[in-house]
Amino acid sequence: MNRALKDAISSLFDFCDTGKSNWKNAKGISIERDQLKTEFINFVSYLSASDGTIATFEAEFLNTYFDVFMTAEELRKYIDKNNTYTSEFEQTVPKTLISLVERDNNVYANSGKLSISYSATYCAVFECVAKEFLVCDGEASETEVSDMTIYITMLNDYRRNNYVGPKNVTSGIDVTVIHAGENIPKINEKGEVEETLGDFLEELNNLVGLETVKRDVNSLIHLQEIKRLRKARGLKEIPVSNHLVFYGNPGTGKTTVARLLAKIYHAMGILSQGQFVEVDRSGLVAGYVGQTALKVQEVVKSALGGVLFIDEAYALTHSSSSNDYGQEAIDTLLKAMEDNREDFIVIVAGYPELMVKFIDSNPGLRSRFNKYINFEDYSVAELTRIYKVMCQNAGYTSTDEAFAYATEVFETKYKNRGKNFANAREVRNFFEAAIIKQSDRLFGMENPTNEELCTLILEDVK
Repeated sequence: MNRALKDAISSLFDFCDTGKSNWKNAKGISIERDQLKTEFINFVSYLSASDGTIATFEAEFLNTYFDVFMTAEELRKYIDKNNTYTSEFEQTVPKTLISLVERDNNVYANSGKLSISYSATYCAVFECVAKEFLVCDGEASETEVSDMTIYITMLNDYRRNNYVGPKNVTSGIDVTVIHAGENIPKINEKGEVEETLGDFLEELNNLVGLETVKRDVNSLIHLQEIKRLRKARGLKEIPVSNHLVFYGNPGTGKTTVARLLAKIYHAMGILSQGQFVEVDRSGLVAGYVGQTALKVQEVVKSALGGVLFIDEAYALTHSSSSNDYGQEAIDTLLKAMEDNREDFIVIVAGYPELMVKFIDSNPGLRSRFNKYINFEDYSVAELTRIYKVMCQNAGYTSTDEAFAYATEVFETKYKNRGKNFANAREVRNFFEAAIIKQSDRLFGMENPTNEELCTLILEDVK
């Protein structure tokens, strides 16, 4: 038993029990405690059903942490009866979390401060329960980790969208004593606190749109942590390739997410350095016999301990020249991936159709790249949100007329988009053009105010 987890669960029950309930069950348990216990049982049963089999240890897990005595067969019947392994369950926010978010918001509204967030505690303890359960699973699979991610993401998303208190408020339970993998803050050479895993995850989850991508990346992160924990405890390791295929149109965030993933994996201890090296065909292929292999080896050497990101990777196999050395680059890269598989990750990226052809062009590529993440085009609402964030980050605001016009432009671009639609790059180009026009407009103005310097009007964005 993980005693720290058991204590955390007990503390969460105490937090949820207001002591004001007039309803108690036959054993004298308040409605809040009874409701929370059911939510825990449902969650564990959901994870149990993920791999298609119900093992004895999974029923014992319920007994160990929640004093629920079930056999494996009884657990299977419970799952069938309560429909806990369904899409509806994955999308239904637990009542306890709803009430805890409401309690946090009320405390903050009434007192203007919040020392402990009970809703943050709820999410943190549920995630710890999931990780402990998967670590104990003798055959933890990618499906189980993916299902865990879907549910935990749903909890965190609900809290993020409905909690209105201060962001820096802490959970009432120290989850760092429950499981390994948390990093102690480090001070760099400049005396500054280095960014932590939590900082990188927050940056990832705060990206505009990309909901499917964020879920897939969070699932990868959870899988890596479970893999590391199992290895540390001498359990059977999860066989998984770290190399990835990012496919999608330009400007959908592939490079941004890959760069973040390098930082995240370094913070988790999966990569020793965490540097991000970006190349394309020209950075790997030379024009003479024997030079391409040396060029690839130099690039790989610079990326060892981190992530090598190859944009438009399909260009390695698409050439009209008879003296093309793209295949030599691929062969050299595949060997490097095999020789350094413990501390080197390759992410290849590009248009969807071309990436499929690229991976299918070589059996070695198919065997090493088996995880695909799809970066969909941004919606009009997301493009508009990206524009707003760009303005905020640069210290600009748009008048209502300018913002409405920008929205119309993005809607037109989206409706008429072709294969060269650049998504967020379209927004950046629009924003930069607006700044230039504003500069031209203000250049001849004598002593413009700060507000004028920071405001984009309709004339600037047209």
